[in-house]
Amino acid sequence: MSRTSWKVIMITPFRLSALLVLLYATGLTVGENNIAAADDGTMDYVMQGDEELVDEQYGGDPGIFSGVNTYSRSLVRKLPVDRGWTYDSPIDKSIKNVFRSTKLRLEYLHWSIEGPDNILLSAPILGNSDPTEPSAVFDRSTGIARGNGVALNYIDRTMDTNGMRGVLEFALPEGSLEWNVWGLFKNESNRPTNDIFATQTNSIPADDLVVVTNFNINGELASNTNVYDTSYSVNLNTEMVGTGVNYILDPYLPGEGFRMQPLFGFRVISLQEAMNQVGVDSGGGIGTPRTTQIYSKVENRVFGPSIGARAEFKHSRFSIGAEPKFTFGFNRNTNQVATEQLFEATDPRIVSVEKNNEFSPTFQLTLYAKVNVNEHFKCFVGYDYLYIGQISRAYDIIDYNEDRASTNPATGTKVRQQNSKFSTDGITAGIELVW
Repeated sequence: MSRTSWKVIMITPFRLSALLVLLYATGLTVGENNIAAADDGTMDYVMQGDEELVDEQYGGDPGIFSGVNTYSRSLVRKLPVDRGWTYDSPIDKSIKNVFRSTKLRLEYLHWSIEGPDNILLSAPILGNSDPTEPSAVFDRSTGIARGNGVALNYIDRTMDTNGMRGVLEFALPEGSLEWNVWGLFKNESNRPTNDIFATQTNSIPADDLVVVTNFNINGELASNTNVYDTSYSVNLNTEMVGTGVNYILDPYLPGEGFRMQPLFGFRVISLQEAMNQVGVDSGGGIGTPRTTQIYSKVENRVFGPSIGARAEFKHSRFSIGAEPKFTFGFNRNTNQVATEQLFEATDPRIVSVEKNNEFSPTFQLTLYAKVNVNEHFKCFVGYDYLYIGQISRAYDIIDYNEDRASTNPATGTKVRQQNSKFSTDGITAGIELVW
C-alpha cells in the first residue's frame, strides 16, 4: 500500500472528530426539546430533528448549518402507574368494604336441655294405679310370683351441657349478612337403679325388689310384665347442632343511642337423641335367662325462614341488646325402635322405623351486653332461650305392646308417633373481633 493511502486512512478519523467538536462549539441545536401538555394525565416530549422547521420552533442561532431546514421528530408519552384492571372497579371497592367491616364472634355456651319429666318407661299396669310403687309382680311366661317390683319413672328435668357458637358478619349495602354455626356437645343422662336392686340383700324376702316393664296386649291394658332381677340400666344421649343465615338491615339513625334493626333469614336445627334400656333376668330358677334390650332413636331436622329484630342501645364504651327471632319451622323427623330378646331369649332383633313431617314453630330470644376494649376487640356475656314445638323424643316414641295375633309377639313393641315441645336455655360468653 502506498504512503498516500495510509495518510488518508489515518487523517480521516481525526478530521471527523474535529468537525463534531466544531459543531458543538458553534452552538448548533441538535436535540432541543419542546414540551407540550398531554391528554389524560400524560406528557408529550417533542424532539427536533430531520423535518422542516418553522421560525417559532427553531429559536437560536442556526450556526453554520443555517441552510439545513430539516429535523427528526419522535413522541414519548408518560403513562400513569398501572394499578390493575379491577383495582378501582365497583366490585373491588365492595370487596374491600366487606372485609374492612367484618366481625367474628366466638362464644362458649353453657345450656340446659329440657329432659324427661316423670316419664314411665313401661305401659301402665292393670289394677295398679302407681306402678312406680312396689307391688307384687308375676313372671310373664310362667305366671309365678317374682316378689315385689317397680316400673321405672325417668326424671332428669335439666340436662346441663356445653357447646360453641361462631358468627361471621359481613357489611353489605343497606345492611349486613350474618352466618352462624353452633352445636351442643353430646349430653349423657342415666337413671340410677343400684338402690333398687340393693334391697335384695335384705333378710326379709318380701322386701326384695326387681325392676319390671309392663306391656299392653294387642293395645289393651294388661298385667303383662317383664321381670329384671339381676340388673337394669337406661342411658339417654342428646345432642344438637344448627346453622343459619340472616340479613340485618342498617339502623335508620346510625351512631350511638337506641336503634332497631329488622332481620330476616333462614335456619336449620338438628336434634338427635338415643335411649338404650338393658335389663337382665336370671329366670328365677324356672325360666330361661335373657338380656332384653329396648333401643329408641330420633332424628329431628327443623328448617324454615326466620324473621325478627335486633334492639340495641349503643355507647362508645359498651352496648346492650336483645334479639328475638321467630322461625316458621318444618320438622322432618325419623324415628326408630329396636328390640332384642324382648320376651324370650330366642326373640331376634326387630327394628321399626317411621318418618313424619310436622310444623314446628321455633322461637329464640338472645340477650347480651358488650364491652368495647378497643375498636377491634370486644367482650360480651349473654343469655339464650330456644323453644321448638312438635319435637320427637327418644323416651316418648316406644309403644310397649305385645302382639299376640302375630307369629312373633315381640313385633308389637314398635315405634309410635308422639311429639312434644322442647326448650333449652343458658348463658353465653365470648369475644368479638372487628376488622
